[in-house]
Amino acid sequence: MTSLAPPFIHNFNALADARSPFCLGIDPSKELLIRWGLEDTPKGLREFCDRLADAAGDRVALVKPQSAFFERHGPDGLKVLQHVMKRFKDQGSLTLLDVKRGDIGSTMDAYAQSLFGPNSAYKADAATFTPYLGLGALVKTIELARAANAYAFVVVRSSNPEGTSLQTAKGADGRTVAEALADGIRELNEQPGPKAFPVVGAVMGATLPDSDRGVVERLGGALMLTPGIGAQGAGFDDLKRLFSGREAQVVPTATRSVLEAGPDLASLRAALERHTEPARRFREDAKR
Repeated sequence: MTSLAPPFIHNFNALADARSPFCLGIDPSKELLIRWGLEDTPKGLREFCDRLADAAGDRVALVKPQSAFFERHGPDGLKVLQHVMKRFKDQGSLTLLDVKRGDIGSTMDAYAQSLFGPNSAYKADAATFTPYLGLGALVKTIELARAANAYAFVVVRSSNPEGTSLQTAKGADGRTVAEALADGIRELNEQPGPKAFPVVGAVMGATLPDSDRGVVERLGGALMLTPGIGAQGAGFDDLKRLFSGREAQVVPTATRSVLEAGPDLASLRAALERHTEPARRFREDAKR
């Protein structure tokens, strides 16, 4: 399954320059649907997604639907997920399906096939994965992403405090789990071959402390998805602190601080502008 289309990282960089590198998270919780005056049903879910797509238009490079908020509505919710992925693709945005899959063997292969390639129901441009059954368990998934010109974002350092003890635990070689994952991602991205472009990125929370700067440096040319801006307390100044010199690799991400501005389209567009503009300026710092 080989495609002649440009790889994700090339498409993202082009859109980030033309629009903004900002990634819009889509988490339609029950509380948010009700706040928008919508039913907590597949019908309400679809109306939510269509309003959001109307507001976003051609403003964002990347959208990140969280699968769980669609899965909770059963098969009809998954149909809405397919719809919103296609709707944003039709508007020129890339799609990142936030599923954080992590398993082994044929199970992981099946997950990957459900996400990437022409036989996928979603045809995601990128997806998130959890590596805590071993980064090696994701190798075939990464190969499938490469063949489909897609991208795999692997959780390296998350912003939730519960993850810190595991991610900062040290192995026999003295590296933390996060450092070892970062080294492994860099090795996978630097493998030679006819499709020798980065295909693995890292989830690195925007709220992380300065001590994680070393993990950032180990990642090489990987893109870094940085959730935590806005409602979780991080701002664009935090990105400057942690990712200085790597601005072009950062994918600034926010969800609630945009979605809670709805359902009014003008308010949603204003909230998007409050995120897309500083994200664009942050990326431009890499060119100075």
